Amino acid sequence: NEINIAKLPEDDVPESIWTIIERIENAADGDVERAGYTGDPLVDAVTQGEAHTTNIFPITTSAILDVNGTTIASKDIGVHLLHKIKNSSSKALIDPSDISTDNMENEDVYVIPRSNMPVNDCANPEFLLGLFPTLFPYGCGAPYDSTRPSPVSLNQHIRYLLAYEDQRFEKHHSFMFVLFNIMQRRQACWNASLMASRPYFQDTATDLQTLTSKEIETALISATSQTFSSITNPRVNMLMKRIRTVGGNVMGSAYSRASLRTQIHALIFNQGLPSIFMTINPADIHSRVALYFAGVDLDLDTILPEKIPSTYERAQIIASHPVATARFFNVLISSILKCMVEKGVLGPIKAYFGTVENQGHGSLHLHILMWLDHDLTPSQLKESVKNE
Repeated sequence: NEINIAKLPEDDVPESIWTIIERIENAADGDVERAGYTGDPLVDAVTQGEAHTTNIFPITTSAILDVNGTTIASKDIGVHLLHKIKNSSSKALIDPSDISTDNMENEDVYVIPRSNMPVNDCANPEFLLGLFPTLFPYGCGAPYDSTRPSPVSLNQHIRYLLAYEDQRFEKHHSFMFVLFNIMQRRQACWNASLMASRPYFQDTATDLQTLTSKEIETALISATSQTFSSITNPRVNMLMKRIRTVGGNVMGSAYSRASLRTQIHALIFNQGLPSIFMTINPADIHSRVALYFAGVDLDLDTILPEKIPSTYERAQIIASHPVATARFFNVLISSILKCMVEKGVLGPIKAYFGTVENQGHGSLHLHILMWLDHDLTPSQLKESVKNE
């Protein structure tokens, strides 16, 4: 009924709901209101002495809970903790039978610790457990678990989690990005430690220690405005060289792409100019194989049009299964290189070099250079291609 809908407030609770809401200030009365006709088995087990452990947290229903404590000020938390400490010390000096039965006075306080100090994520088995409680609901299964009989590297463990059967890790909105950032920083620290262990680095470290924050700030401003000159400050130039050396082996960094260009230049110096530049861009959204990798129930031998999802649904499936899409891309490209390029569909191959990039919407594609084993000049090869 559009007339009744128009009477509703635009950004507020309807008046009909406000009139039936009952607000209870006393927490004890609130527990009575939430109680059901049957007892909570966990509470009854504790009361009757049948529980084998004291680590039981009964969960009762409630209307609205500020689970993150965003509406509670730090001052209120501190005052409440001091009040609890005072009551705890007082109860230790009096007869337990004289202690008040007020739930607010006797209940435990659980405070999530906060600090301005970063958490150590290096070989910390509890880091991911606390960061992603919904992915590790039982508090186990994270990397660096000391109870695991056989040690597993971080890379292997991440591959295992992303390939998990229920796909909760690959579907999580931030899990793979956090782990990728951790792996990048681990690679950077490892490369920096190797470079610092070299004998020649001692003289470099002495020069770098004389750099001031003002000099680095000036160099960053110059680099942003593209007016940076390596001749202006040789110590800053030395620092940039060391950063390029460290970042060259960090996956996904700008310096890793520069390292790939160096390899291409070396291959050109060894084999000459490439014969073919090719881009392979699989249409993952329109591929039945990609949908199969993403878990869609399809018979690849007999594909029926009515069983294929719509274009929008296929885009949603591909976007929500990045690991499955990457596996599809790897299998397809590996098959093309092994069965077509290396078998000579374009002619005898001396060498090829390819790099993987992602498009704006996230799908992967391959840029590849090929060196054909023939004596044709580029102009002769161009004419031959025109005749095909």
